[in-house]
Amino acid sequence: MKFELSDQQQEWQAEVRDFLRHHLTDAVRAEVIAWHGHGHGPRTRDFYKAVADRNWTALTWPASCGGMERGAIDQFILAEEFEYAGAPRVEMTWTSLAPLLIRYGTDANRALWLEDIRSGDILFALGYSESEAGTDLASLRTTARRDGDEWVIDGEKTWNTGAHFATHEWLAVRTNAEARRHRGISLIVVPIGAPGVQTYPILTWSGVRTSRVVFTNVRVPADNLVGEVDRGWAYITGALDFERATIGGHVGSLRRLVDGLVQYAGEQKRDGRLLRDDPAVRSGLAELALDVELAGLMGLEVADAIDRGQIPTLPGTVQKVFTTELRTKVADVGMRLLGQTALLSEAEPDAPLGGFLEWTYRWAPVQRFGGGTNEVMRDIIAQRGLGLPRAARGQGR
Repeated sequence: MKFELSDQQQEWQAEVRDFLRHHLTDAVRAEVIAWHGHGHGPRTRDFYKAVADRNWTALTWPASCGGMERGAIDQFILAEEFEYAGAPRVEMTWTSLAPLLIRYGTDANRALWLEDIRSGDILFALGYSESEAGTDLASLRTTARRDGDEWVIDGEKTWNTGAHFATHEWLAVRTNAEARRHRGISLIVVPIGAPGVQTYPILTWSGVRTSRVVFTNVRVPADNLVGEVDRGWAYITGALDFERATIGGHVGSLRRLVDGLVQYAGEQKRDGRLLRDDPAVRSGLAELALDVELAGLMGLEVADAIDRGQIPTLPGTVQKVFTTELRTKVADVGMRLLGQTALLSEAEPDAPLGGFLEWTYRWAPVQRFGGGTNEVMRDIIAQRGLGLPRAARGQGR
């Protein structure tokens, strides 16, 4: 097994870094910090336009859909470099949902949305969770009924991150109340600006805004159905596999944080000596660096599976658990290393590491349950990876 990037991949990495040198200004970085999860400011939108001008929004898409036909490893490199540099994130609409549209969508679906996704004019928010349907998503109650050439949608979603700045909902709805609960679900694309859609803010401890979105007699054209009616569960699970791989693949920001802690330990003194001269500090930071390297290798493994035509259910799930829990570990070690100054946020001019550690500490729990809680992820690993049976009711331990 080769553990270094190929010559072509290193050239691609250099191209991405050159792009960031030219387009990622201090003003863009500052806007990313100021808008954490609250939307996209004007400088971020300009940055995304530059990304779209290079067609990197369609990096892995087939040429027939306007894409560049690059591999998932190139996508991983792009995301890692963007994160390490503190750039606006590589959007899930490009990397997870568009590939599902290409794979499962109708010709009408692709004609309606792919070009505007590629140009950056369409951005999806995931309309999955409800107050009574989160981990058990198949119990969702939002409905869509067919009325002539339209779908009529009623219900509500919660924890709907991005709904206040995205253009459309990627909405899971129940279209067949008589079918078994996994069999009567469909996906419908709904413009967030459509009549009958109302969005209410939910502010979280991480500083990220999410939303409750209510749909009241919302009408959309029949062609807004993704793929086939009542087949949405297969599309949702496929999209979640890609989403978990994306969440687990957030290695660039982890690498940036660990590098920042190493630099801090080499500059700051405690009791008259540099922190890095403390064997316990050196050992702890070395362990974090090793874990981040392992997380990166997991990301490349998942990307390689995608390049070989697989949906990375098992490796993506393993990576998601490992990397999101590593984020918690890095934040915890950093908080103990920096002491009280670690509590200073990004808004404080004297915050160590620019306040990135404090924000990571608050953001880490979201990563552990985003895309499915890690407890459920372990069940998937046990059942699909190790072939273990489901626990009988009342016999789980």
